[in-house]
Amino acid sequence: MSPSVVPTRDELVARLRVRFADVPAENVRRCVDDLWCCCAHLGVRPEERIIERLAASRLTGVVRGGRYPDGHPDERPGSRPPGSHAPAPVSY
Repeated sequence: MSPSVVPTRDELVARLRVRFADVPAENVRRCVDDLWCCCAHLGVRPEERIIERLAASRLTGVVRGGRYPDGHPDERPGSRPPGSHAPAPVSY
């Protein structure tokens, strides 16, 4: 990212962290970074107001869903496949 974009991104993360205090700070930053990269990848100029609306929408879903995008903070990352809520049945 260019140096002029970083302060804008940091200010955006700070605002979202205040609004979504229940979500870990690193997850808020990762959400903003992910959306910023997605816009750039698609050739869309990552405008602050658009990123903020998209991130707020994602983070609202996280809060309402009661779980974090990468699983519970105490759970080991990658211990379950994406989308699984229960362990797979064991077949012998």
